[in-house]
Amino acid sequence: MSILLARTAGALACLLLLPISSSRAGDVYVMYDEAGMAHFSARAVDARYRLLFRDLSARAGGARRAAQPTAEIRQALERAAQRHGVDYGLLHAVAEAESGFDVDAVSPKGAVGLMQLMPDTARRYGIPGTDAVFAQNLRKLDMNVDAGTRYLRDLLARYDGDLALVLAAYNAGEGAVQRAGNRVPNYAETKQYVRKIMDGYQPKPVAALPVTADPGTTTGLSVWTAQGEAQAVQRFEAGFVTVPPRRR
Repeated sequence: MSILLARTAGALACLLLLPISSSRAGDVYVMYDEAGMAHFSARAVDARYRLLFRDLSARAGGARRAAQPTAEIRQALERAAQRHGVDYGLLHAVAEAESGFDVDAVSPKGAVGLMQLMPDTARRYGIPGTDAVFAQNLRKLDMNVDAGTRYLRDLLARYDGDLALVLAAYNAGEGAVQRAGNRVPNYAETKQYVRKIMDGYQPKPVAALPVTADPGTTTGLSVWTAQGEAQAVQRFEAGFVTVPPRRR
């Protein structure tokens, strides 16, 4: 038996000895120290931790409550949305699907942080540093969110707002979408990812531009008419009282 298998078997044995409680379900990360001792955590404390078990109970019919962002995370998403012109609701939905709002999340494939950025993508969008400094910066909330938001903005532009293709590219990569003929790739994970976000995300409606009335017109009447609210116009006009001419 290899050292890796022995370590994994030992880790499994340790986990079997832990008390099982559905209220404490969650992902399990493991790190082995220099002495070969396994250390467990509910999150990747540093780069040495690797995902051992993924908690799938949240996907089982919604048995667990959906994760909610902290005030700090919500503010970071709001700032990035305003700065780069991306709908906050979309950022919220992507962050929830990608990491469950866990700023320390690390996927088995190496995606990092709230927006689950791969290192190459993070460098492409300007996260600075080399080696350890880069790894630290990639985990910083504002840098991670800003880079992920700019990536989504560019994908929205590239696919002309086609949300399914945008999400597929964010999940599986632009190359995968291109190889699929500019369609959602036939990957079960990607299809589920796209469906999950599109089922829950409602795009923010575009606000109507204000109408500037011409001089000499009734401003209220012109605005209601521009909005096409015929009934509202009638109610507006009915509010006036016709005053009979004064007798001389």
